[in-house]
Amino acid sequence: MSEIRRVQVTGGSTFIISLPKKWVKSVGLKPGSPVVINSLKDGSLILKPYKEEGIATITRAELQAKKDENFSKIIREFISRYLLGYDIIAIYFDKGMGIKKESIKKVIREKLIGVELLEESAQHLLVQCLVRYDELPLMKALERMSIITSFMIEDAVRSFLELDKQLAKEVVKRDDEVDRFYLFSVRQLKYVIKNITGLYKIGLKTPRDCLGYRIIIKSVERIADHAARIAQVGMKLNKKLSKEISDEIYSFSERVLNVFKESIYSLLRLDTEKAHEVIDASEELIQVEEDLTSKIIMHEDTYTVMVTKLVLDSLKRIAEYSADIAEITINLSVEQP
Repeated sequence: MSEIRRVQVTGGSTFIISLPKKWVKSVGLKPGSPVVINSLKDGSLILKPYKEEGIATITRAELQAKKDENFSKIIREFISRYLLGYDIIAIYFDKGMGIKKESIKKVIREKLIGVELLEESAQHLLVQCLVRYDELPLMKALERMSIITSFMIEDAVRSFLELDKQLAKEVVKRDDEVDRFYLFSVRQLKYVIKNITGLYKIGLKTPRDCLGYRIIIKSVERIADHAARIAQVGMKLNKKLSKEISDEIYSFSERVLNVFKESIYSLLRLDTEKAHEVIDASEELIQVEEDLTSKIIMHEDTYTVMVTKLVLDSLKRIAEYSADIAEITINLSVEQP
């Protein structure tokens, strides 16, 4: 609830303002209690009770995993606590859930950054989230996500065209690494929502940036999903495409990959001209995909057309997500009124 208070002057040069009595009592302040004031770039001030350095509240969440529950539900519940910023997460298991417990440990290792196992017994796991946002700020995490995703796109198309199933499996596996950075980045953004002074710690300038970057990291995660999908679909093809069709798909994929790379380039530099170019190029690629699909229908058998169409559709979606990133880049570059 907002309140309006007037600034007063005392001693001729010191500006003061009174604090709401209800708030003072709720946070335990008394006469002489120290407070911390942080100024933000938008002109706001954040006022908090002072806590001695080294004294921090450890947040803890507890989950009960039941034997008849779906495994995916348990994982989703755990990840939701990770994203909300809990320091300690405990999972308690019913008897006879040893296999699920091992599977959860595997997911934690493969999907989450900064999570360490503290305790384990037959019926519980206790993990701690040891996250230092300043060591891997949001923009750095996003950049690493994007690099991994770029190689995923390139290798996924190559595995499809060359029928390289081993490479395809490697691409699918790499999607876990992108997910790790994605979930870590979401945790950072949720941290900033609770603690606005953390903006600078994760590399952002204003609160409005949070929504834009939340959509962007989701777009990159979706792009990686489509790269993995191309690799998975490609493993279903048993014969190589004709050289002419193969060359055209490769050329199309190169243009799509370039659009994605340019969208990230424009974002990291807030280059609006480059962002506009990305959007225009993405729109052109939609027509290219339609023309290429028509050509494949005329030259390949029904099963090959079906599999190849799924690959082309994923490439088109990558271009569209890249355009979304570019559009948000333009929005982020505009000064607030």
